[in-house]
Amino acid sequence: MRVYYFGVRVNWDKLLAIDQQKESFKAQIFVEATLLHPQKVRECDEKDVLKFFTRATVENSLAKPKDDEFPTQDDKKNWRFVWLIHGEFGEELELQNFPFDTQDLSVMLRFGWPCKDRKEVQVRFVDSRKSKVFVNIFCLKNAWTEPKAVDVRFGFTKIDEHWKPTPEEPEIPDQFPLIWIRCQVGRKPKFYLLNVVLPVASIVFASISSLAVFEDMGGRLGATLTLLLTAVAYKYLVAEMVPRISYNTLLDWYVLICWAFLLLMVLGNCFVHHDAKTAVGFTFGALFAFFNAVFAVVCLRMHRVERQRLEISDDHGDHGEPLLGATSSDEENEALVLYYNDDFNTQDPQNLTRTLEEVKALPKETCNGGSMSPSSVSTAGSYASEWQRHRM
Repeated sequence: MRVYYFGVRVNWDKLLAIDQQKESFKAQIFVEATLLHPQKVRECDEKDVLKFFTRATVENSLAKPKDDEFPTQDDKKNWRFVWLIHGEFGEELELQNFPFDTQDLSVMLRFGWPCKDRKEVQVRFVDSRKSKVFVNIFCLKNAWTEPKAVDVRFGFTKIDEHWKPTPEEPEIPDQFPLIWIRCQVGRKPKFYLLNVVLPVASIVFASISSLAVFEDMGGRLGATLTLLLTAVAYKYLVAEMVPRISYNTLLDWYVLICWAFLLLMVLGNCFVHHDAKTAVGFTFGALFAFFNAVFAVVCLRMHRVERQRLEISDDHGDHGEPLLGATSSDEENEALVLYYNDDFNTQDPQNLTRTLEEVKALPKETCNGGSMSPSSVSTAGSYASEWQRHRM
């Protein structure tokens, strides 16, 4: 078996939109894979290497992406493949800390060449450590922070951990190479603080004024219930800001607790004697002020933790790649590793993965070749055309 190692470089060129309701984003990404020295591609392997790269798909694309996936050569006659991928991509948003959340935006490339010993030619990817965010167009500056770095990881498609050989399927299912590209953006919460938190807090404080209605329970209840219904309307407003998820966001909890305070005021109007209204009003106001102080502390902590995820870590991964999402504890680091493993299998089924230093230390191939032979150059376009017809 012959293995060829390609260094991967990624530029994140454009970030055009993030659709929270559809849980998707629109972006453009440039991907380059170049054969690493001192390797050279044998002439007998050229067609297989071309097939490997022309069988690429974007796993999380919501529609057929517009991409240019044709093998090209640079001036030094090195093997070099380039993708310019732009389209709309699905991304599961994590909204527990909304509106102080940080979101991962990722694109996953899958290559339809199985990692099996029956294949005499295998290709593995190595991070060239030259990837960067170079955003030419960023249309979300008013709502999101601009990404600072791009994280490139390599893995393989997952198989069922409970798989067992059967007469119909005696061999383990095929696994295919993956390239996982990720950047992070942080939400700017000012809009939600001014348009949701501040009005809802004002409504709760305004409910104290219902105690000033002298000995008229109906008038007090009417005023408080009106404010209560207004708070319910804000809950629906918050629900429209996020997709239909099965958990409450931080902003949801704030509105719900404010609704509970208004409900307490309704009960107070029913059972509190007029002589005790001053004490009740001060107690209610003090409790709600304390709740808002606690909420402010929680928000500041959430904002700090989420912004730490946007910083580039001083550490590096197992293969020397820079890491996004710096964490502050061993437990959080362990959770980060589990997060990566949920998306794909990091274990090479053939144990062929190498670091950049290990690849550069490989003995120089003595066989002829390195640049594409004339026959392979002529077939490169036909493979690309065949791949395009397959995608249609």
